[in-house]
Amino acid sequence: MNQRVLVSLLVSAALLLMLQVPAAARPVPSPQTLVIGVDHVDPANQQPDQHRLFEYTDFFSREVTVHTGDILDFRAAPNSLHNIALAADEEAARAAYPVLLADTDDSHLAPGTGKPKIQLGPGSFSVTGGTTHGGGVIANNLYGPPVCGVEALGESPCIFSGGDDVEIAGPNPGVNLQTGQPAAVDWKIKINARPGKYDFFCTIHPGMRGELTVVGEDRPTTKQSEIDARSLGQFFSDRAQALNAERHADRVEFSGGKPGTRTYQVKVGVSAADNHVAIDEMFPRQPLDLKQGDKVEYVWPDPHNVHTLTFPTDSPSLPEPFGFDCGTSFISVPPVGPPPPACIEPGQSQTEFIGDPGNASPGTVLQSPTQIVDAGLLTGRDYHVKPSTQSWSLSTSAFTNTGAYNFQCTVHDWMQGTLNVRQ
Repeated sequence: MNQRVLVSLLVSAALLLMLQVPAAARPVPSPQTLVIGVDHVDPANQQPDQHRLFEYTDFFSREVTVHTGDILDFRAAPNSLHNIALAADEEAARAAYPVLLADTDDSHLAPGTGKPKIQLGPGSFSVTGGTTHGGGVIANNLYGPPVCGVEALGESPCIFSGGDDVEIAGPNPGVNLQTGQPAAVDWKIKINARPGKYDFFCTIHPGMRGELTVVGEDRPTTKQSEIDARSLGQFFSDRAQALNAERHADRVEFSGGKPGTRTYQVKVGVSAADNHVAIDEMFPRQPLDLKQGDKVEYVWPDPHNVHTLTFPTDSPSLPEPFGFDCGTSFISVPPVGPPPPACIEPGQSQTEFIGDPGNASPGTVLQSPTQIVDAGLLTGRDYHVKPSTQSWSLSTSAFTNTGAYNFQCTVHDWMQGTLNVRQ
């Protein structure tokens, strides 16, 4: 065999060996944990003592790319309250687990609106192992916290497996769960989903959403520094739009002629930045001076929030915003402390949670500043509660005592306003 043939054979053998031996495997990246902000701290515009608060109904940031096996840490801002959900299809998940719905099977209507009472659906609570067709374990209570994923309680992360899996954690409050003081709270969920696109969202604030992308191990993922940089710009944009919306809403509006024949309008909260900020204030912020005979129309223009309207602000007898439906009566459930004995609506087999149904119908005539007048809980349009209403009204007359009538939202008790009734 000559030298040229020998070299040729050796080269061929080497090539054949290279084809048969697999290339060195790419090292599998270690699982990472990425923090997603839920709501945002903004001391300059979160001033409940001045009856104004910007609630950032937003995720910081709204986009994240991960590998299968990574963990998302949803960090709720102090004093915030959200229900965090993951699903392949937000719309399908909301249909399977509505957060609010009209209690149309009850013949007893809400006194405040004359419409069906507002019932808390399964999306108001934690759902573990749910699907876009329903099912799973629903923690049907008003007290939270989530049943998995809360690091402060020693809970292991929840699991999101993709497909038709739906996981909901809530209520998820921004308070220290041992002391009750405001604090950032972490809720963690491990992403075991296959590569693809998924939704994360807040069930109780329609429009508060983000996109989760899962990629293969050979693809890059989001860095925490990228999340932090995007979040900062996002916050500045949200805040600027909210300040502009607040200025626009804070003005006295009325129709009619001379005092005593006018109808004033009060806005019960407004939204901004494409539903990324809920401005929890009564507008106008200044007291309204009414002459006996004037009327007030209260409107709920924020499509992604719920509010009540109750008089006065300092009565210990004011109802809580949520509680048990007893059919013809309502038992308030306080947000902290032991719940009262539950009641069951006649004809039902289990406890039903509803929003405050109110005690006064639209057009109610004010009589005294100490009189409890309660419109009850009304919802924004984006909850798609049908039938529902987004307005309520009251009147004054010669029989209305003069004085200051103070009102508030019991969901957001810093939201307050005043009507000064004069002769």
